[in-house]
Amino acid sequence: MSPGLVIGVAAAASALLLVVCTALVVSLRTTRRLRSRMDDLERRVALPSAPPEPASPPTRQRPREDDPEYVITTAGLPCVDRREEAQDGVLQQPPQVDARQFASLAVGESLVRIASLAYGVRRALSPENRNRIGFEVKREIRRSRRQRRRDLKEARRHLRAAQREEDAA
Repeated sequence: MSPGLVIGVAAAASALLLVVCTALVVSLRTTRRLRSRMDDLERRVALPSAPPEPASPPTRQRPREDDPEYVITTAGLPCVDRREEAQDGVLQQPPQVDARQFASLAVGESLVRIASLAYGVRRALSPENRNRIGFEVKREIRRSRRQRRRDLKEARRHLRAAQREEDAA
């Protein structure tokens, strides 16, 4: 194996290792943050508390008496008991998401981000893109060389003209 190939493989492997470690750290931080938020929520639910004071509504035109008020969320409203009454009259709690399911969702989101990053890198390094980038680089090099030649010719013209004026004087 040539030294250049070994260096290239080592660089690619270290870059891949860096990406995996970064993704792992981000995933762990997200999981810890979500776990702490979930623990806080569980503590809040477990402790009975007084319902919060309703927020004062923003000032706006008063609705007419016959217009129904449409509410999308219960944000800012007093705490509402969200238990539903079954057909037989017994109160039932909504389904609870346990910690394992919640962690699975959180890790799944991180994995989607990692997969989308991997797809983007794979697409960026595809042969078509490498060829297109190489073509554009060669074209830009040719253009810059032509521009330098033009600039050099113009500078020589100015130098000759300045020398002629100096000789004439």
